[in-house]
Amino acid sequence: MIFVFEVQQKLRAYWPILILIFAQKKLLPASITIPMASGIVILLMLVHALLFYLNFYFYIEENQFVIKKGYIQKKVLSIPLDRIQSVNTKQNLLQQLLKVYSLEVDTAGSAAKELKIYSLSAAYTQHLTQFLQSHKENAKEEPSDSISTAHEAKEIIKLSPSDLLRIGISQNHLKTGIIIFVFGSQIMGQIKDLFQEETDAYSDTFQNILSNSSILFYAGFIMVALLVSILATLLYTMFKYYDFKLVKHPESYKITAGLFNKREVLLPFKKVQQLNWETGPIKKMFGIFKISFRQAVSKQIQQKQVVDAPGCLKQDIESIREELFQGDLPDDSEKIYSHWRYFNLLWIQGGWLPALLPTPIYVYEPLWLLAGGAWLLFSGIYCWMVLRKSYFQFNQSQLIVGKGGINTQWQQAESFKTQSVDFRQSFFQKRRGLASLRVHNASGHINIPYIPEEIAHQLMNYLLYHVETSDEKWM
Repeated sequence: MIFVFEVQQKLRAYWPILILIFAQKKLLPASITIPMASGIVILLMLVHALLFYLNFYFYIEENQFVIKKGYIQKKVLSIPLDRIQSVNTKQNLLQQLLKVYSLEVDTAGSAAKELKIYSLSAAYTQHLTQFLQSHKENAKEEPSDSISTAHEAKEIIKLSPSDLLRIGISQNHLKTGIIIFVFGSQIMGQIKDLFQEETDAYSDTFQNILSNSSILFYAGFIMVALLVSILATLLYTMFKYYDFKLVKHPESYKITAGLFNKREVLLPFKKVQQLNWETGPIKKMFGIFKISFRQAVSKQIQQKQVVDAPGCLKQDIESIREELFQGDLPDDSEKIYSHWRYFNLLWIQGGWLPALLPTPIYVYEPLWLLAGGAWLLFSGIYCWMVLRKSYFQFNQSQLIVGKGGINTQWQQAESFKTQSVDFRQSFFQKRRGLASLRVHNASGHINIPYIPEEIAHQLMNYLLYHVETSDEKWM
């Protein structure tokens, strides 16, 4: 498995060079053939994998989880058990065939790839995961002896293929299309550089076709691009969330999902820093929400494990919130909306500035003036939608923030898990008695824009007071 992961990593990093070598064989010395070069590389990687395996150890000592690895540069990684955020398992297609798992230990300050064990049996993976999450004081005991697996488990969400189809249809296809376009452009650029003579022969013909094509050709091209984007989104959803299950244990949630790359994530309740959920126009038609669990992560890395449930119903969200926040929900407290001048800020930044940038073009091309006016109109409508959905609710122990434009999003966090609060006030806000807050926790931050200055001071002071006086564990 070490060898397979190394091959995958090197192919992702050096595939343009490999294409160049295969396309331009003259780059290699005459005495070295491509099969010979490939054999040398494979042999070196096999030796590396063997040496890596022989020098890799992990064990538990004095309430620390220790990983030792490396044969040239030795590394010793020691993690206190009570600092482990989550222990996640992963199974790609080959691991599923071999019936083994890779295990990643996630902390707030280390990259997951640094704390990765490549191949463990299913039984040992389960015991080790439960042991590390339990933070037992008797860490010297064997995992199989120190953990009882006879816990009650309740399945909250299970997504069927028809559920995944509805979720895939409700995704952001424009975003997928942009990703495909950017990636395709990079691929075409690489091909053009490698095969300059061949591409030059076809470029003039292709440009002539585009210049002589009618509007129907472009409409058909857009339709095909949209269909490709929708199909790609559906396939991505199916592959990522295949056989998705959210199971509730006494003190945690367990999420499993994936077809070719199966992941299993254990989420202890107390380590969830923030809960986000959202819906949109198409999601509303199907009555579904997407919910995300935010844990403490390092700023240098992004979380890659499955920590979201893409197809929750309203009652599922209420049940999850009741479990995580012990029923202390601020839903009935007063909603304090952002001031209407927040609309002015958004419209100036997202509407007027982009519309005024091409002003010289308006003089020579009057049609561009219509485009600028249309941009102002639609950006104004969008900013008004953002203003309507921008509010917060607070009940001393919980904070809920609403936001969104076309989609509607909510963020909820507990007061005692606050790390810091930024009080922000521009010159224009100060004149009008307004301010903005940014509430930081270990998973990121929550923005509360353009609220009355007095309320902003009161909320900031209370959050900081609550943090200083609370002795509850935030991790």
